[in-house]
Amino acid sequence: MGGRVKCPWVQLKYGKRVVTSNWKRRGRVEILADILKAAVNGARGTHIMYKANLNFAQRSKYLTEALNAGLIGVRVRSPLVYVTTQEGHEWLKNYRKLLESSGAFSA
Repeated sequence: MGGRVKCPWVQLKYGKRVVTSNWKRRGRVEILADILKAAVNGARGTHIMYKANLNFAQRSKYLTEALNAGLIGVRVRSPLVYVTTQEGHEWLKNYRKLLESSGAFSA
């Protein structure tokens, strides 16, 4: 099979590989949804950071917002464990309904 696989986001420009993005940036709502999904069964901060594809500053900002809004709770243990609250589950359910009604949801 020795052929090369072409990636739709890599193009050649002036003989150099240039990465082009077909993706749009995530907004606050998408980031919050990713954080809530990562914390459904409980997760440490680092796990949330990796699952939601955030850096440390973003993780701190959005976790604070989610905590203040009551969408995430904290289990106090040796390492802190963040858990999506009942209100967070309701928020996620409404978010998914909105995506389904707009036709953007793909299972």
